[in-house]
Amino acid sequence: MNPIAVTVRVPATSANLGAGFDCLGLALDIFASIRVSFTAAEQPPTEDVGEKMVLTAVRQTYLRMGRTPPAGLAAKYQVAIPLGRGMGASAVARVAGVLAANEAEGCPLEVEECLAIASDLEGHGDNACPAMFGGMQVCVGGEGHYLHVACRYPQDAGLAILVPDHSMATKDARRVLPETYSKADTVHNIGRAALFVAAMAAGRMDLLDEATQDRVHQPQRAALFPPLFDIFAAAKGAGAHAAWLSGAGSSVAAICTGDSVREVATAMLATLEGAGMTGRTLVTRIAPRGAEVATVELLEA
Repeated sequence: MNPIAVTVRVPATSANLGAGFDCLGLALDIFASIRVSFTAAEQPPTEDVGEKMVLTAVRQTYLRMGRTPPAGLAAKYQVAIPLGRGMGASAVARVAGVLAANEAEGCPLEVEECLAIASDLEGHGDNACPAMFGGMQVCVGGEGHYLHVACRYPQDAGLAILVPDHSMATKDARRVLPETYSKADTVHNIGRAALFVAAMAAGRMDLLDEATQDRVHQPQRAALFPPLFDIFAAAKGAGAHAAWLSGAGSSVAAICTGDSVREVATAMLATLEGAGMTGRTLVTRIAPRGAEVATVELLEA
């Protein structure tokens, strides 16, 4: 194998979307750029958590292909998505690693196999699927077999993203969840997740507030992020149709139409700061396209 470097662009994501726990997600028009080099010479180990995730995904992809990875593997972020903020950073890293390895070996794996590797590493496909394919996705399955469907959504929808400076580790956010749920709470969430998909497809933005009323993870995770529901209220008071905890947090996403998106972002940040915390905001949209190999470079031997 000639020494090469593969650069992959992958969108950030927002998952769960209120009640769609571990099965709904959408791609954000905010892209990371990750360069993976494949050489014969061993590379010094990295201490960067995100780069470690990329390289683990590369090695897992070689294992799935039944091939031995080259001795010299290195990953470098050219544009990064912050970890522990609920913007799909781990999925971004894993999708990039899988696609880079597949590209380096001449694409022996179909894209569905690539999705399965990244999703298995994640534990579910709600972030990996929109990161790979873009748009809004429903993704279910596990253990190497995932089913997914792209969903229609209003093309003029804007997203205000509040990104707190403090992180929320996914393992901590999962630790606060109960082992079992009542029948009433389960039925509640199933109905709202279905309503979210239908409302987005029909452009019924007036239904999204009810569609994001979750009982499975947001009330529990608010214990780790006390201003969460005040931020939701501020977003909707400023004109958002709905707001939700993005992934496992700590970011909050609010969906808007018209010119309200910047006012919504400002209101969320003011509420966060009023609670004695700091952060920043991003204004974006749903990215229609997912991950793609941007460049393949030949390196000096």
